[in-house]
Amino acid sequence: MTVSVSVPTAPSLATPAQADPAGVVAFVAALVTQLADAWFLICLLSLSYWLAPRVTAEPRAVAATLLGLGFAALAASLGAKSVFTVPRPPGATAATPPAFLVSPLTELFRSVATSDGFGLPSGHATAAAAMYGGFAVFLDVGTRRGRWLAAGSVVVLVAGTRVVLGLHTVWQVVVGAVFGGVLLWAATRAARPGSRLRPDRLFTGVTVVGLVALVVTTSRGHGEAAAVTAVAVGGGLAGALVWRLHGRDDTPVGGVGAVVGLAFTAVPFGFAGVVANNGLPAAFPDTLGVRVAAATLGAAVAIAFVLLWPTLVGRLRRLSSRE
Repeated sequence: MTVSVSVPTAPSLATPAQADPAGVVAFVAALVTQLADAWFLICLLSLSYWLAPRVTAEPRAVAATLLGLGFAALAASLGAKSVFTVPRPPGATAATPPAFLVSPLTELFRSVATSDGFGLPSGHATAAAAMYGGFAVFLDVGTRRGRWLAAGSVVVLVAGTRVVLGLHTVWQVVVGAVFGGVLLWAATRAARPGSRLRPDRLFTGVTVVGLVALVVTTSRGHGEAAAVTAVAVGGGLAGALVWRLHGRDDTPVGGVGAVVGLAFTAVPFGFAGVVANNGLPAAFPDTLGVRVAAATLGAAVAIAFVLLWPTLVGRLRRLSSRE
């Protein structure tokens, strides 16, 4: 007699596309994940530096410190990814745009909702923990508990979006958040040796971290990661030098000046990002060395402009008043 035994199978988990056929959840996740994207943080911190809202005793020093912390998170996470070489979840390089998006926005959605490279630690989770944790540490507005609750909520939201979009596993975003917390702890001690913030000390540390990450990524043959890491090196070098020369300038920039500053800053930052990720135009030699040098220069010019813009605005006002 033959006895048949049925073995129960584990229920299949719905993919993000099956669980969200209209793409609404994915669309919201793609928007929320921008809270820890480089372009958003650069705009937020540049505006914070120029407008200097009175949410802390040293608003410009805090904004400069957080800019440095952002570059540290970028370099450290890329270096760690090259060391661990843990892949992203399957399907991270492809995404189905929501049905309600029109043609130009579908490509933008794909660029936001997909990613290649390694997955551990999550760079967005690292940046969210470091940056929004930095706001909780350095700002004076509200209560300390309230600031940490707000920062923690943003970190959870950003980490969740990376999982919902299929770009990271839960483990990868948890490690990223912890890693970002460690970076914040180290940055706080580097930037505050005494009673006053010293962003130049942090920028110097960023340069060191960036150079180490550059060596790691290059030695392991991860050329694109090495070129992106060079952005942190350029930002660290320029930040350390310019802050020592003009960092305490308290010239008000104003709303119009801030908007103009963003327009100017977008050019070198955009150049650095495009070169690091896509290389130089065909007319130029597109070797890793040239790409690293160009990305370093672009980021250095961008950070120098951000920190020098109040000084430049003050001089322009004095020139116009003499006429």
